Parts: sequence; C-alpha cells; structure tokens
Amino acid sequence: MEQLLKHRQNLIALYKKYEIYINYALKFVAALVVFWRVNSLGMYREEFGMLFNGATGVAFLLLIALIFTVSPPVLSLILVTIVVALQLSLVLEVAILVFLLLMLIILFYARLQPKQCILILALVFGFYFNVPYAVVLFAGLYFGLAAIVPVVLGVLVWNFLPFFTNLAQTRPVSVEFDIIELPTGFAEVFNEIYYVLTTDIGWVIVGFVFAMMILAVHLISSLSINRSRDIALAVGAGIGFVCMIMVVAIANVNMTILGVILGSIVSFGMVWVVKFFDKVKDYTRVENVQFEDDDNVYYVKIVPKAKVK
Repeated sequence: MEQLLKHRQNLIALYKKYEIYINYALKFVAALVVFWRVNSLGMYREEFGMLFNGATGVAFLLLIALIFTVSPPVLSLILVTIVVALQLSLVLEVAILVFLLLMLIILFYARLQPKQCILILALVFGFYFNVPYAVVLFAGLYFGLAAIVPVVLGVLVWNFLPFFTNLAQTRPVSVEFDIIELPTGFAEVFNEIYYVLTTDIGWVIVGFVFAMMILAVHLISSLSINRSRDIALAVGAGIGFVCMIMVVAIANVNMTILGVILGSIVSFGMVWVVKFFDKVKDYTRVENVQFEDDDNVYYVKIVPKAKVK
C-alpha cells in the first residue's frame, strides 16, 4: 500500500507541475472525439461539404476542437450545437428545430449553471463509450444533488439525437430554402417529436434511475462514517446495475444486459481511481474530539489524509 501511495503522490506532483497543459490537452482530445462523432451524422447541405470533407474538413475539425478547448463551457456547448445543426442542414426544418431546442437548454439552464452544464456533454460522451454510469457516479460524488438536472438533460439529448437523425433521413430533402413551406415542415416535425415524447418513456425511466444514483451517492458520501465515499460509490453502482438490468428487460432502450454489466464495472473502477487520486484517508488514525464553549458542545471526527515520507 505504501508503494501505491508513493506512486500516487509522484503522479499528483507531476500533474500539478504541468496541470494547465494536461487539462488543455485532455479537453482538446475530448473535443476531437465529440466533433468527430457529430460529423458522422452526415446530413449536411452541399454548400457545407468543404467543412467536413478532405483536407479542409480535417482543418475545420482541428479548428473547432481548438476553439472548444479554449472556450468556457457555455460557448463550448453553443459550438457543438452549431455543428450539429450544420450536420442536419439538408433538412432545414429539422436542423432549425434541433438548433432551437438545444439553444433553449443552453440559455435557460447552462447559462445559469456553467459548471454543471458540462455534465450534459460528458453524459453524452459516456453513453457513446458505454460508461454513462461513470459520469453519474462522479456527478453524485463531486456535484451533489445539483447534478440531477444536467444528467437528466444529457439522457434526453442522447436519446433524441438518433431520432432527429432518422427523422432527417426520412423527410424530403430541402434543396432550396422555401420560407413558405417551412411552417408546414415545422408542424409535421413537431408532431412527430410530441408523439415520441409522449409514447417513448424509456429516457424518463433512465433519467429517474440516474437521479436515484446521484441521490444515493450524495447522501451516503455525506455521512460521518468510515469509508463513506467508497460505500457511496458501491451503493450507487449497485442501484444503477440492478435498476438498469430491469430497465433493459422491460423498457425500449438502446442498451443490452451485457453492456450494463460491463459498463457498471468499468464505471465504478474509473470513478474509484479518480477518488483515489483526489483524496485518500488513513482510517487507522481516526480521532474523535469533544470540546465546548459557553453555548455549545462540539463533537469533531478527525480523519487524517494518508501520506508517505
């Protein structure tokens, strides 16, 4: 254990030395993956083709990833929204409606909660790599109950992006911009969205499960018991595992039982590693101290951080 703590301490020291560069590098890599995935939608108009094909496409990808890297969270989400709209621009009514819906989320939530809003994109990212539970456990441990809203919004976005892509593929292509036909197209698209929202409740169930995971992790990690954060992660992962197995069995969600099992195990491991590098407590040296003043009696539990010489 002492050797492991030494390696941890050395890695933390190395990270702190190059923290700014490492953070920017990780954000740039994440941006490349995000925009590469968005660019695979492939429903863009011919005039935008130079932005997504060939050498100019590579240059554009690098440019928007760089802008994403140096931008604050809200501007980063706006940039993703613009690229998504361009990718769906072949069917104008779908592209405009998707743009407006995502901008509503950004303006009415992300603008007010810039730190939490990054969880929306992180959860979409987690779904893509089949580890959304890692984002949920991390959110419950480090963001608390405030993370429920962005996590549920992330579930909503992930669930409906494929729907919008399929919708764009099945609708007539808007070769020319016809403002007279747009209201009719908007009405048809809105009716289809409303139908899916009222009939497909799979995303609601998944959002509820994730909210319960966040609640459990937050409440248990706040308790004054030994290894509360380890217990919180285990309970949160267990709730997610059991509930998502049931969801896959009874609801129409784009998941498999094997994916839930592997994703839960990997997610728990990922967040535990993050927690390990964040803070390690030495429970062999716990002290309970009592003192008082004229008005109150204080009971303090002291848990030293684990350190190596």
